[in-house]
Amino acid sequence: MKTDIQKIVLRTWGLMMSTSQTWEEIFNDAKEKSFKKYFIPLLLLCVAFVVAFKTIYADSKHIQTGFIYGVIALIAYLCSFYLIRYFVNKFLNKYHANKSDSMIIEKLIVYSFSVVFAIKLITTIIPSLFFLQILNVYTVYIVWEGCRLKFDVNEDERGKIMLIIGGSIMFLPAIISKIILFMIPGF
Repeated sequence: MKTDIQKIVLRTWGLMMSTSQTWEEIFNDAKEKSFKKYFIPLLLLCVAFVVAFKTIYADSKHIQTGFIYGVIALIAYLCSFYLIRYFVNKFLNKYHANKSDSMIIEKLIVYSFSVVFAIKLITTIIPSLFFLQILNVYTVYIVWEGCRLKFDVNEDERGKIMLIIGGSIMFLPAIISKIILFMIPGF
């Protein structure tokens, strides 16, 4: 368990500091189940922090507020992952059927969420640092480097893949969260 947590932290740090080298390590580790070993633990950590700190910072109905925001974060990130995976698979099957490998696509999407999860943890703990969310744009570079290493396509096609994945990772969780919050009566 300790080595799994250490590996998650090192991979997240590596993707932010030495992106190309870390992507090579990720893609060379063929047997790793990235969704179970990386995405789910980071997601649960984010949800736990959201529940804890939204409970602490709530003006009223502390436990209810923390629980609702935690469930919303869980739903938003899981839905985002599955929607992005679906759209990228459709795009690659349509335009690059020979490059459509579901394990590679899953790894690319899962590890591209690193920056978003790290920023979410920081802004949940210290809400006054909300302006750090602009750093989610770094996700685009992470996706660009991952696509460069794994997909042998020209830059225009790589840009399309990068926009689908990077843009979706940056905006889809927020959009889903806003829609769910809008649908909750009296909240």
